[in-house]
Amino acid sequence: MENIREEQAEQQIAEACQRLYQNPLVRSKGWLPNLFWRAASRENPFGSLRVNPLELEVLFAAICGEKSQARQLLEQEQPGRAGFIERSIAHGELPLLSFRADPS
Repeated sequence: MENIREEQAEQQIAEACQRLYQNPLVRSKGWLPNLFWRAASRENPFGSLRVNPLELEVLFAAICGEKSQARQLLEQEQPGRAGFIERSIAHGELPLLSFRADPS
């Protein structure tokens, strides 16, 4: 039951990342989707995430000036990490995000 909740929460965060990526403030950075996602197909660049979804959501939310859905969970897992990402963005830097292996 716990795993199902975690998977649902992760799916919601992944969907939030896609939504935030479409924001003009993020798009203006010029980052291609393949920097963060493995392509699902030629037509769909949003396959599996290459990076930690919690970190990515915090990053995109900081750029957009929105409240992050993943901040609290990321801080529980890695204290100080969300703040570091937010400060990096505030200084105009792209922090190195944690790599995520291909699930297949």
